[in-house]
Amino acid sequence: MEILLDWKSIGSLLATLMFIRTALRDFLPPEANLVLQRFFKTILTYLQPKTISMSIEEYDDSYSNDLYDSVRTYLGSKCFSSAKDLKVSKPKNSKEFAFTMKTDQAFEDVFKGCRINWSFHIEKKSSDEYSGSDDDKKYFKLCFHNDYKELIRSEYLPHVVKEAEVIKFKNRERNLFTNRSVDDHGRLWSSVPFNHPSTFGTIAISPVLKAGIKSDLEKFVSRKDYYTRVGRAWKRGYLLYGPPGTGKTSLIASIANFLEFDIYDLELSSVSDNSQLRKLLISTTNKSVIVVEDIDCSVDLSDRKKKDMNTDDDELKLNLKKDKKGSYLSMGNSVSLSGVLNFIDGLWSSCGGERLIIFTTNHKEKLDAALLRPGRMDKHINLSFCDYYSFRILARNYLLVEEHETMKEVEELLRVVKVTPADVAEILMSCDEDIDMGMRNVVQEMKKRLIVIKEKKETVQNFEDEGVIQEEKLENGEEIVEMD
Repeated sequence: MEILLDWKSIGSLLATLMFIRTALRDFLPPEANLVLQRFFKTILTYLQPKTISMSIEEYDDSYSNDLYDSVRTYLGSKCFSSAKDLKVSKPKNSKEFAFTMKTDQAFEDVFKGCRINWSFHIEKKSSDEYSGSDDDKKYFKLCFHNDYKELIRSEYLPHVVKEAEVIKFKNRERNLFTNRSVDDHGRLWSSVPFNHPSTFGTIAISPVLKAGIKSDLEKFVSRKDYYTRVGRAWKRGYLLYGPPGTGKTSLIASIANFLEFDIYDLELSSVSDNSQLRKLLISTTNKSVIVVEDIDCSVDLSDRKKKDMNTDDDELKLNLKKDKKGSYLSMGNSVSLSGVLNFIDGLWSSCGGERLIIFTTNHKEKLDAALLRPGRMDKHINLSFCDYYSFRILARNYLLVEEHETMKEVEELLRVVKVTPADVAEILMSCDEDIDMGMRNVVQEMKKRLIVIKEKKETVQNFEDEGVIQEEKLENGEEIVEMD
């Protein structure tokens, strides 16, 4: 039987419902009415979806919202595979392309079993659909189940911020900074892109030393909480010392490439005073390597106990150098030894974190002991002359050779001949198209140096023998005749 709903039947149904409502309200006690209201309200609430939404706007009270930038970076790395309409760009100083969702695009993320739906929206202030305005309201919207509200607040949003920082760090173009006089904008550093090719795979040092450095670096960058727990600034000092041409600069570049850090090349002789040195320090960024090369040449950091000058504490300056007559000249700055020590591990050194401070020198023995102690220069790395393992790395890099008939002879010569990796590299570079010639030239050069060593030993021995003869004559009372 068909039921036809016309206006008459609908009116009868409404009249019946009104009668029932009036009867319940008039004849039931107020307490029963309240219970029924709560019951129906609970049912309606249960039937409604338990979804919570949050909006993350580009600006918060006219101030830039850092969380908005973090979300944009985070979603840019995630939405490429799922969003249907994307905008692509290549930001300045970035190595990778950046992807962002266009308006009203949706993306679903999953975090610890919680499904989060992201969408991007723009509320235009202008009526023109295609016009862009800085006043347009841009925001990301995320929706999730009510049961995960605390998870989103305490874990997911911090996770988004942390991942965004990692993405920005990986995608940024690394820079090499150098200090300069303050410009019109108050900047203390100028920079160029850092593209040095040196890595731990190409640097010619002992495999054991190389493994130790890499292990120390990995431990350092992973111990932020440890440094906080023990009450120390998150920094580490390296002193690289050894003869010229042993790879100190190449090792610095390898460290920076391994950690993906920026480099700040600090020229101490250009710093006017302690105050400017402190400003230079606090204007460096986290995740950076601060380098002072050939520190014994640019300034006077010699051991105070070995100084021949009778100076008081106020006269211990880094601006003292000798002229041709041996007199000390002022170099126009007033950076003190105390200023350098405070630069390394004073209170201001804690302004920032995850930084390496590297000094290089050809004469470690000339440096003041206060500079060398742990806490300032924590790790001392001796880069000495070329050994057999270093030579094999150089041969592989420059000649693409692992084994050669002269390798055994090279190994024997390197035990008695001192030659730097830079010397070997220069010889190999001139013969990169002829492996045999390159190896023979290295052997010949080392043999020449071996002959020089033997000649020096013979000369020293002759002087010693002559001295013994003269002493014997003096003891016997014989007259010593000096020959022209």
